[in-house]
Amino acid sequence: MVKYWNPARIKRIRERPERKEQRIYDEAKKERKRLLRGMPVGRDPERLLDVLGLPLRRKMLGRLQKSGAMSVSKLAEPFGLTLSAALKHVRYLEWSGIVKTKKQGRTRICSYNPGALPELARFLESRYFNHK
Repeated sequence: MVKYWNPARIKRIRERPERKEQRIYDEAKKERKRLLRGMPVGRDPERLLDVLGLPLRRKMLGRLQKSGAMSVSKLAEPFGLTLSAALKHVRYLEWSGIVKTKKQGRTRICSYNPGALPELARFLESRYFNHK
């Protein structure tokens, strides 16, 4: 069978990389939703370590500790993040229990939860520094 280069085939071949990229993006989006949907908000030490693995999130947390409660847009300002990107990081911090958020009108206010990190310290001490 001979394949002919008709306009429909040419278009399909040109659009192939875009379709592949879109498929990868859609699968990653589904996976993120699956991971976040069933997980209760809480202070699981391994979850805390996963969330704090990103330097940007540690800087955001440091800013909340130092300056107190603030809106997501004010929190994102020095990092040059878009509001949607900052909100994604804040949701991960909230999911791990390090940050609490509340809605005030159209603004989401973030505040540091001081009880989360001592629990992580106890976990690390008992797991890795418990010398007998």
